[in-house]
Amino acid sequence: MNCFSILARFTKLRKNYITKAIPSIHLHSFNSTMDSHDSPSKGNAENKDEPEGSVSQSDLVSGPKRKVAMLFAYCGANYHGLQMNRGDRSIKTVEGALFQALVDAKVVPFNCVEEPHKMTYKSASRTDKGVSTCGQVASLKLRVNEKVVELINQHLPEDIVVLAVRRTTQGFNAQMKADGRTYSYTLPTFAFADYGMHSVDYRVTEDKLATLRSILFRYQGTHSFHNFTSGKRMGDMSANRFIISFEHGKPFLVRGVEFITLTVKGQSFMIHQIRKMVGMAIAMVNKLASEEHLVRAFSQPLEDIPKAPGTGLVLEKVHYERFNKGPAKQHGGIVFDDVQDQVDEFRKTRIFPYIYKEEIENSSMLDWLDTLSRHDYTGKSSREQWELQVKEWNLKKERESEKSQNNDNNDVEVISDENKSSSPPCDNNCSEISPLDGVSEKSIVNNVHCLVNKEVADNVSDVDVTSEPALKKAKTFVT
Repeated sequence: MNCFSILARFTKLRKNYITKAIPSIHLHSFNSTMDSHDSPSKGNAENKDEPEGSVSQSDLVSGPKRKVAMLFAYCGANYHGLQMNRGDRSIKTVEGALFQALVDAKVVPFNCVEEPHKMTYKSASRTDKGVSTCGQVASLKLRVNEKVVELINQHLPEDIVVLAVRRTTQGFNAQMKADGRTYSYTLPTFAFADYGMHSVDYRVTEDKLATLRSILFRYQGTHSFHNFTSGKRMGDMSANRFIISFEHGKPFLVRGVEFITLTVKGQSFMIHQIRKMVGMAIAMVNKLASEEHLVRAFSQPLEDIPKAPGTGLVLEKVHYERFNKGPAKQHGGIVFDDVQDQVDEFRKTRIFPYIYKEEIENSSMLDWLDTLSRHDYTGKSSREQWELQVKEWNLKKERESEKSQNNDNNDVEVISDENKSSSPPCDNNCSEISPLDGVSEKSIVNNVHCLVNKEVADNVSDVDVTSEPALKKAKTFVT
């Protein structure tokens, strides 16, 4: 008798013994799984341990579990940004409300609130506090049926709405598969008046609009935006961003105040980047900042850039042109043209009223304009702070080297020339810049590596500036 015959006989005898010893158990298959773990009627221990109000897999709505692209919109007025704060759930965020609505709608299991990775959730773009969107996209897995959008919206507050759910491929990632994002920034035109002449009765002139168009045009193309964000340094490839277009619309009146909307499309954006791009444009149009300040922003390691308020910033659309030409074709692609009317309605009834109220009644832009003069537009304060950071960093390295030698003369740490640095490391901390009037104001500062000397000319050429004095000053700014 071979080993296979012995094993088969043993298995048969064991099965017969269990069946006779426990007749109440019906063995459909000797190797079958216990489906009773998914059934609440069995009273098993797993379901008893589930928190009150939780949803097990069998309690979810009918329909297959599918990977989808979900289009949703929200007004950011009442939220501390999109991303859920897992360390402090008391902080109100859009994702916190959205995840709970998905669970309450019974389209995802209860544990997806605390562990969103279990539904493979990923948003296309993060938004800051007060920033709104009418075109946010997220990828996730959920139970799909013809009423899934209605079910989710029943559990969402009025300032958040799911507009559409589209089935897509298993490999779809809303962030990684996006090839572009379009943002708008709506603001009162008095922001462009000569500094100190701001009034709600102001009407922008054609000369001002021509200057604005020139500045927005110069943002287009690939540039290093290390001074327009935090935690990036000059020479860091991750600070390079490609701006496809940056334009402005026609001015329009709301309750006697003139507004204008700027629209920017790019492959991707870093934190605060658009708000600083707008802040720089405002400072240049109202004649606080010169052309040379824009040159230094791209070519120097450290520059003070004002950050415009987040009130008027709106994520309009996430683009998936390349993805839609590939595997996504089998499901119709990530296209939401059929709900464009709903997108426009949410923008009109939820987002714009919030922006207009903040600007007209609460003077959001006017208050911010009062702080513009505190920034350094000469480059002097930024240069001094950069030199101070370099000096402090070199002293720190010297102390560490001396301490290492004193601790163990027989085991001295050898610091090669390659490890020596004349610049502080890049981190995400905020530093203090002393404004021109001496008033302390928090400003994001990048601890960046100085690549300026012979390489400055190459960096400046990316800025599309032809002013010879500006180029000469940029080349000699850091020695």
